[in-house]
Amino acid sequence: MSDNRDLRNSAKRFTYITSSVIQVRVPVPFSLKWINSYLLLEKNGTYTIIDPGLRTLEAEQVWEETLQELSLTWRNCSAIVVTHQHPDHYGLAGYVQQHCDAPVYMTRESKAYTDKLWGTGQAQFERDMEKLLVAHGTPIEIVEAILANMQGFVAKVEPQPVVEYIEAGQTIRLGDRQWLLIHTEGHAYGGIMLYDSLTKQLLCGDQVLPRITPHVGVVAGEDRPVLSQFLANLQQISKLDVKLVLPGHREPFEGYSERITAIIQHHKRRLASILQYVQEQRAVDSFTCCEWLFGKHLREQPHNMRFALTETIAHLDHLQEKGLLQKKNDCEGLIRYIINE
Repeated sequence: MSDNRDLRNSAKRFTYITSSVIQVRVPVPFSLKWINSYLLLEKNGTYTIIDPGLRTLEAEQVWEETLQELSLTWRNCSAIVVTHQHPDHYGLAGYVQQHCDAPVYMTRESKAYTDKLWGTGQAQFERDMEKLLVAHGTPIEIVEAILANMQGFVAKVEPQPVVEYIEAGQTIRLGDRQWLLIHTEGHAYGGIMLYDSLTKQLLCGDQVLPRITPHVGVVAGEDRPVLSQFLANLQQISKLDVKLVLPGHREPFEGYSERITAIIQHHKRRLASILQYVQEQRAVDSFTCCEWLFGKHLREQPHNMRFALTETIAHLDHLQEKGLLQKKNDCEGLIRYIINE
């Protein structure tokens, strides 16, 4: 996977994947521990950053120490590419841009979500999230904790970058190579992957991850078949000839198509389990189903609870879309799912 230039310092801040691709482990303050950012080195001494990470003091320090050890400076950065708008990928983009005055590239749809989450649309998104959580049976104290946790991310994405738009289907030259931008769906709308057909390397963001499955959850205020779109996208991108996957989390890996098959099978098993659970309970709300799936300990973890709950809703809605469940409101407006007889 790595050539003989592989370098791991004592803190495992970075690893040479090849002589021109460096994996940088940028810390995040939740269970994933770190996000993978990638440096694509260019022969003229400049480099491109893929997904710089979440803005925290610890992340800033890791970047400063990494660049110093690699004998690089912020001035050497020629571009920043954000595969999707989630804060652990996007958050440092404006900070880096301020240091190097390089362009930040992302898709128009992805950038629109940053405005929705942390810009002019933030208040409406929070209202939509509260409405969604309450309708699906979430106790009010957990709703309030989730909303407070979401507000805590605002400072971690500041300053917001000035963005130049890219689109799936385009090719872009980074790290002295041509990369094809490939559309992704389900995990983050407007997301992209970057594919080099010569080396068969794939910078995939969070669309395909080793050992863990990407989060696929409903978006408050929207009505999209997120799981259906995610699974269909996996089938589509599985046709790529990929030798090495450079993911947003965990370590680079081989066996790309096999991993996609495993992710699809995981969701099929989860859907079957949920369907059986609804049959046994006769009627369930999403919050109760979420605790059955993931455990009650998430009540003390609002960040993880939000992910688990929106993913549970996505699976229940998928079963409804397939005609296996019905979705009904009770007399108090609570959404319940029952078997479609």
